[in-house]
Amino acid sequence: MAEETSEKDSGCDVCRIKCWTNEGLVGSKEYPYGYMCTPTLPWRKGGVAPPYFFGKDEKLPLLLSLFLGLQHCLAMLIGIATSGGYLIANDACLPWQRDSEMCTLKPWLISTAWISCGILTIVQVFRAKIRGTPYYLGTGLISVMGTSFAFLPIVRAMVIDSIMDARNNAPCEVDASGDPIWTGTCCHNGDCKGAGAQGYGDFLGTCLVASLIEVGIAFIPPRIMKKLFPPVVTGSTVMMIGAGLLVSGAKYVGGGVFCAENTESRSATFGGPQLCGNVGRNDGDNDEVVLGFGDSAYVGLAFSVVAFATLLQIFGSPFFKSTFLFWGLCFGCAMAAIGYEHDGETYSFYRKDYIDNIDNLKSPITFLWVERTFPIGFSAENLLPILIAFITSSAETVGDVTMSCEYSKVTDADEIASRVQGGVLADGINSFISALFGSPPNTTFSQNNGLIALTKCASRSAGFSCAFWLILFGVVAPIGAAFASIPICVVGGVVLLAWGSVFVSGLSLCTRDFSRRNQYILTVACSIGLAVAMEGQGISYPGPLSFFRRKLAYDQGFWPMKHVCKTPVPGGEDFCPNANGPCCDEWDETKKMGRATVLKVLAQPYAICFVFVFFLNLVMPFDDEELAEAHEKKSGEKADA
Repeated sequence: MAEETSEKDSGCDVCRIKCWTNEGLVGSKEYPYGYMCTPTLPWRKGGVAPPYFFGKDEKLPLLLSLFLGLQHCLAMLIGIATSGGYLIANDACLPWQRDSEMCTLKPWLISTAWISCGILTIVQVFRAKIRGTPYYLGTGLISVMGTSFAFLPIVRAMVIDSIMDARNNAPCEVDASGDPIWTGTCCHNGDCKGAGAQGYGDFLGTCLVASLIEVGIAFIPPRIMKKLFPPVVTGSTVMMIGAGLLVSGAKYVGGGVFCAENTESRSATFGGPQLCGNVGRNDGDNDEVVLGFGDSAYVGLAFSVVAFATLLQIFGSPFFKSTFLFWGLCFGCAMAAIGYEHDGETYSFYRKDYIDNIDNLKSPITFLWVERTFPIGFSAENLLPILIAFITSSAETVGDVTMSCEYSKVTDADEIASRVQGGVLADGINSFISALFGSPPNTTFSQNNGLIALTKCASRSAGFSCAFWLILFGVVAPIGAAFASIPICVVGGVVLLAWGSVFVSGLSLCTRDFSRRNQYILTVACSIGLAVAMEGQGISYPGPLSFFRRKLAYDQGFWPMKHVCKTPVPGGEDFCPNANGPCCDEWDETKKMGRATVLKVLAQPYAICFVFVFFLNLVMPFDDEELAEAHEKKSGEKADA
């Protein structure tokens, strides 16, 4: 096959350059850097000529490869950090659900995510044939890997649930010296040390098992794959991933999740709003700046990120436009550095504990497993939502790799199908490896496809360089620590843009075939998915962090917990007698796990959306006109071939 002969050493041949020569360092042809660095002036006519096209197997001089790889890296750096560590560990930093160990690990988890994505990008860009089979591992294209947003709601819920379960247990026992014996299932003086890590370990272990479904999907024939996961199914599910995440993003913009969800309930109970932190304790998401949810200081910082990113899209050069999230974050951080002034005093938005830890680092270099390893467990009740996330990730990868082929000028249908198969297989195996690394599952980052079209470079050399930069950012420990100190409201502005782009990419995908049938399927997806995203307590009543949550969840809601209780506490046969204490002495563990599984699927916008649209796609017939158009299109493709 031509494909086999063109890819020497599984793609590594593109890195064999003599970088000590002018040809290998700079190149004989001058790349038009002016095109990438020239600002856009809306009133200006004409511009700099775009660069010439570099094919996927073309060697690049070292400096050009590093420049283009850095561009890919900056385009995904923030998305990886937020979904790969920042938001996961941040939930364990709040006083009411605190795991001091997990909170301290935030900088290292960010570094781990960057290192993991760098290593796994090499696996995806590297393309190897599986001996004795027609199958491949990897796409052999610039298919960069990043932590998948699809798993973020699940892992956050599992970490929080594990901490809250520990709070419900008896306090930790103490040793002879009075120090607590930490087990990961108990708390001492409000600190549930190790409990969040226990929940994270359960997530990683469940992902190890669930990732095998993506490996299996890779071997499904393309014809069947298209029938099971057409764009309307995958696109609508990706939309709901973005929609669900945007709801959380809006809470970050206003100052934090807990104050967003409890301002009204606390006011009704105690007569005052829930502030975003505790005055004088500097333990909030915005350190010393403790204000009410939605304060203009919080919202203003988030808006500064969006405003600067918008200015870059109007006036910026192609380089800055493609990396707008990174520069938007930098601008928001600069604004936050000014601080908040009140009564003649200036208060800091930045978490000083993480900044101070930079000076106390044992070494400026870090790596996988250095700070901690997590106890690998398994959560049966979370298996189904995680399986759905892997199926969604697989379908999304199919679309991403197909677009990468288009931008890389790979046009042969069989070769495209082979690269899609290799990409999905690498996604599954990479997610398995990622869990062993201690990082969430990985997937191809679709936004980087646009960079191939923008830079006119499809050479895998740029993909390997992107991996180099990711690993470099990861191993330099102070970078992760600095990122961990960023106030949550600034991160809110970034994730609004990032997760909004997830929603739009799903919308673009599912509207490719906008027939009457698919319009109805999309209508159902949006109706149910958006309703759950906006009012999730309709299913998981009364919401994740409401006051007196345990009593309300036991008594009320879609599936009250009293229906899975064997032996209620005395006086709790009909209603829980405790305001926020135990309601049941003995649970029916089988029913309790079944209840948890069903509610987790129903309460996740993307999960319930996938269940409905997958079923509708299988049972809803096509209109005669649609079938005729599809047959005509297929006949035309055969004639062209």
